[in-house]
Amino acid sequence: MLCVSWLSFTRRANGFLSHLRGVMDDREFWGLIDLVLKDPPARDRAAFGPLEEALGRAGEDEIKAFEDLLARHLHDLDRSELAALPSSATGLPLSTDSFLYYRAVVVLAGEEACRSVLADPEQFRRFTEPGGPEAEFLLYVAQHAYESSTGK
Repeated sequence: MLCVSWLSFTRRANGFLSHLRGVMDDREFWGLIDLVLKDPPARDRAAFGPLEEALGRAGEDEIKAFEDLLARHLHDLDRSELAALPSSATGLPLSTDSFLYYRAVVVLAGEEACRSVLADPEQFRRFTEPGGPEAEFLLYVAQHAYESSTGK
């Protein structure tokens, strides 16, 4: 538990420092999210290719800032009232992994979707419906961009 708290603190601190350096703001973050191919709904890594390429061209600081902002938005959606909602697909409680992936789907849907879910937790249900986008790849896009741009 201490490691998770420290990691969360570190990411928040890094995000704050990135903001102070003027690396990336929310407007730029959401613009990058819009690069993900959504029609048809994202279901594989290829849909995230344009985002990964744009991050790879942007450089290490931008990649880290993107990852920090993604972590912040996922954390903002990490609410007990959302986790308590059953899956629209099964009617069963969400697993920890499923809850993370569905929060990523909300982020993938954009800023207005995040605001909507935060204002009305019942809106979260629509992101757990079968046939929607799969956003697990969003969790790894910064890592892939970093690896491809730095060779590390």
